[in-house]
Amino acid sequence: MIKVVIIDDEYYARESLKDLIEEMSTFDIVGGYESVEDFLKSKIKNDVDVIFLDIDLPKMKGIKASKYLEKYKIVFVTAYSEYAVEAFEVNALDYVTKPISEVRFIETINRIEEVFKNSKLNKIAVESEKEILFLDFDEVYYFEYFSKKILVRTKNNEYTLKHFKNLNKLEKELPYNFLRVHKSYIVNLNFIDKFIKELNSIQMKNDKIIPIGKTHMKAIKNILKI
Repeated sequence: MIKVVIIDDEYYARESLKDLIEEMSTFDIVGGYESVEDFLKSKIKNDVDVIFLDIDLPKMKGIKASKYLEKYKIVFVTAYSEYAVEAFEVNALDYVTKPISEVRFIETINRIEEVFKNSKLNKIAVESEKEILFLDFDEVYYFEYFSKKILVRTKNNEYTLKHFKNLNKLEKELPYNFLRVHKSYIVNLNFIDKFIKELNSIQMKNDKIIPIGKTHMKAIKNILKI
């Protein structure tokens, strides 16, 4: 999943953009802030990929503020077209003017996905007895952190993941169709079979029932449209 933050001092502007982003199954909105300063004070600042950033902010203009956000991909969202050149001079991923049309927004989404697609792993190394195998991601049902190691579950087998020691680092490298649903699980959305309401869990196509953590419930309900 691509983790997204919205920074805009106008509440209704944040909500409007949030509604657009929530329609995109590969994106997870992890926060909304009135200023860059508020975002940098937050606990989630290290768990963000893309920032949708307004230019006309009261404390510090978005163009100037972007120098404090160099580790993130920036999409400027503004009512002013005259800052476009400056925006791309600071390596903005895109520059979108308000009001945002659906067609234009899809172009932005495609651009973001293309950038992240090229930066993700293509295969993943797992250990099987004395061999190291390289699995395609479309073989993987889910990852489970158990007994200080990460297990990789496919349709018929279970392996131990090489290289990665915790799910936080792994999560950042996975393709968009993988979603963190619990502190101990990352699942492949393509292999979810059903949502079990009374258990707050999902059942995978191999019948494995996986709990959904409270902090992840909203994201999975948005993505599965339930």
